[in-house]
Amino acid sequence: MAVHVPRRGFCKPWDVGDGQIAATLGADGTVLSVHGPHPRWGWVHLSGFPPFEEAGRFDPDYVRGYRRDLENPRGEGLRVEVEGCALQHRGWLDGAVPVWRYEGEGLEVCWTPLPYQGRLFLWMQVRSRHVSVDRAKVRFRVRWRLHPAAYGQITEGGPLPRASSANSLRWRRGALLWEAFGLPAWGVLYPVPEPRELRGGDPPEASWEEDLPLPEGFGDRLLVVWAGSHWPEEVQVPAGQEVRAWAGEAVEARCWQGSRPRNPRLRTFLQRQLCFVLDCCAVSVGDATALVTDPVLLPLSWNRDAYYLACLLGSACRFPGPLADRARRALAGHLRWLFWVAHRPDGWWGRSHLTGGAVKDPVFQLDQQWYPLLELARAVLDWGLPEAWSEHHPQALRVARQLLEARHPSGLWPTAQSPADDPLELPYHFSSHVLAWRALTLLSRLDPSGPWAREAENVRDAVRRHFVTPEGTWAYATDGHRHLLYQDANDLPTACATRWGFLDPKDGVWRRTVQFAWSSCNAGFFPGPKGGLGSVHAPGPWTLGDLQRFVVGCEFKEAVRVRAAWRRLREVAADDELLPESYDPDTGAPRTRMWFAWPGAAAAALLLGDPL
Repeated sequence: MAVHVPRRGFCKPWDVGDGQIAATLGADGTVLSVHGPHPRWGWVHLSGFPPFEEAGRFDPDYVRGYRRDLENPRGEGLRVEVEGCALQHRGWLDGAVPVWRYEGEGLEVCWTPLPYQGRLFLWMQVRSRHVSVDRAKVRFRVRWRLHPAAYGQITEGGPLPRASSANSLRWRRGALLWEAFGLPAWGVLYPVPEPRELRGGDPPEASWEEDLPLPEGFGDRLLVVWAGSHWPEEVQVPAGQEVRAWAGEAVEARCWQGSRPRNPRLRTFLQRQLCFVLDCCAVSVGDATALVTDPVLLPLSWNRDAYYLACLLGSACRFPGPLADRARRALAGHLRWLFWVAHRPDGWWGRSHLTGGAVKDPVFQLDQQWYPLLELARAVLDWGLPEAWSEHHPQALRVARQLLEARHPSGLWPTAQSPADDPLELPYHFSSHVLAWRALTLLSRLDPSGPWAREAENVRDAVRRHFVTPEGTWAYATDGHRHLLYQDANDLPTACATRWGFLDPKDGVWRRTVQFAWSSCNAGFFPGPKGGLGSVHAPGPWTLGDLQRFVVGCEFKEAVRVRAAWRRLREVAADDELLPESYDPDTGAPRTRMWFAWPGAAAAALLLGDPL
C-alpha cells in the first residue's frame, strides 16, 4: 500500500470513523477526540476539548473563538511518544486510512487509527533499524473528558438544557474508565497497565510508561477506545496479524473504483469527500442514517446540508465498488431517517435535528421542508432506488399537500430565516421557491395524477410576478412590494436555476442577477486577491460561492470561469482535501469552520456529473 503525503493545504486535524464511532487526530497523531451519537444529547465526545461556557452561547465572537480552539491541530488528548523519535510526516494509505510516521535513534514508528465495529483501534508498529536496539520506551499521557457536543452556533436557534458533565476517571482490570453519570455516558481505553499517575481535574489525566520489546527487530502495541451511552462491553484485544488484516480491509473498503473522474488529483479529492461523509457524517441510528454537517463543531443534521451530501452518495452509488455500495446503503438509510426518525412537530422539520431525530432548532425554514421531498424524488428517478418511493411516498405527499395548504394567497411561502440561518425582514425568499418548483416538478413524474405539475407552474408564475426588482434582477427576498438586493453563497438553487430548467440560460434577469452577485454592489461579495461570493453570516468568500461560480461558468460555457472556480477550491482546501466554510479574501487562509461537509460533497457530486 502506498502512502500519499500531502504537499499543500492548511494544517487541520484529520478524521476517521465507521458510521458508529469517529475520531479526530492532531498534526502529531494525538487523538484529540473520540465521538459518536448519543440518544439524549445527539452527540458525545471523549476529548481534550476545552469546556464551552454557556454564558457565551449567544455571543458570535465567543462561539467563533471556541470553534478555533477545537480546530487546533496541536490540542490536548491521548498523546503517545516513543523516546528519541520525532514526527516525519502524516499521510494516507492509498488515500483511505491516515498514518503517522516517526523516526529516531535506530527506530521507525508507524501510528495508525482504525475504526472497526464501533470501536477505535490505535495501532503502533515499531521497527528497529539496528541489531543493538531491542526495545523502545513508550510514554502515554491522556487528558480526556466526556461531554456532549457544544453545538456553538452563530445564530442560536434553541439551546439544549444544561447537562452535568462531571467526570470520574479510574483504572479497573486493565482499563481506564471515564464516567459521566449526568449524561449518562461512559468511555474506556484498554489494555492499560495501572498508571503511575491518575489525577482529577477538567479534564482528568492519566500517564504511564512502557518498555516495548522488539523481538526480531519488530514490536507492536494496540489500544482500543470506545465511548457511548451505555456500559461498555468487554472485547478481546486482537492479535497484530488480525489488525493487519483489518488495515487491508479498511483501505480496500475506502478505495474509489468508479470510472470518473479520470484526473488522479480529482479522484483523490472525490475519494476524500466520500470517505469523510460515509465514515464521519453518516451516523447509524438503528436501521436509519443521520447525515450530520460535521463530526466536531456542529454534529447536527440540516436537511439542506444533508441533501448535498445525498447528491454525492446518490451519484456515487451508480458506480461499482465497496464505496459505492456503502453510499447506496447510507442514502437509503437517510431517507428512512428523514421520514420515520426525524421529529416533525406540527408536521414541519426543524432548522436542525439531533442525530436521534429530536429537533434542536425549532425554526421554520422553507427550504428545509422541500429538500427531503427533492431527495426522495431524485433517489427514485436519478440514483437507482425505486423501492424508496413505495416506502416513503405517503409521508412525502402528506408534507407536500401540507405545504400547498400553507401557501400565502400571493402564491408564495413565507420563511423565518434564510438558508444562512439568518433572520429575514422580508418573508418570501427567492431560491427556496426555485427549490420548491424543482421538487414539485419531479413529484409530478412520480405521481402524475396529483396536482404537482400545475402547482409547479403556479410557483414559477408567482416568482415572476413578485421577485423581479426595478434593477432587472431577481430579488433575494421580497414582501411583494419591497425587494432585498443581495446574493448569498448558501443559495445554490439560484445558481442552479437554469440547469434545473426553472429559467432559460439566456434569461436576462438571471444573467443580471449573477453579474450582481459577483460585484461590489452585493454585500455578500468580498473583494481581494482571493475574493469571491460569500455571506454576511460569516464575512469572507465561501467555498459554496466558488461552487456557484463553477455552476454559473458551466451554464455560460465559460471555461475560464470554470477553471478559476476549481483552482480556488484546490487552493483553499486543507491538507486532507476538506473545504472550509469561508476564507480570507487576501490570503486564502481559512476563516470559519474547518469541518463543513456540504461544499466538498457538492463539489464531488458535480465531478460525477450530478446536476445537484
